[in-house]
Amino acid sequence: MVLRSLLLASLLGLSACSTVQNLPGIPGGDRDDAASRLETLLGSRIVAGNILVVQVQSNGCTQKADFDVTVRSRGRTSEVTIERTREDYCRAIVPEGVEIPWGFEELGVRSGREVRVVNPVSGN
Repeated sequence: MVLRSLLLASLLGLSACSTVQNLPGIPGGDRDDAASRLETLLGSRIVAGNILVVQVQSNGCTQKADFDVTVRSRGRTSEVTIERTREDYCRAIVPEGVEIPWGFEELGVRSGREVRVVNPVSGN
């Protein structure tokens, strides 16, 4: 009877671990899926013809180094994807988020090319 109870408790404990790992935002969870790593943007725009500015959610500590940017050329267009690599665990209230700029030269995009940001945009 005791052995049976220990076995049952062990199985329940193991299943709880796998459940936690499937929660969004938990290391090893849903954020490992390629589509979920794309940062949902609050907006994006091109400034001065050669600077991409993206507006992202922030809890007060978000910075440029928290993102990886990938650029793919497709014909005359450069497609940009932005992935958050470090979460912002600060606790400030920043409803408008923060703006992060990337120069075309920094991205490896020739001046004059059309730039399209692939990330989803929040409906806020």
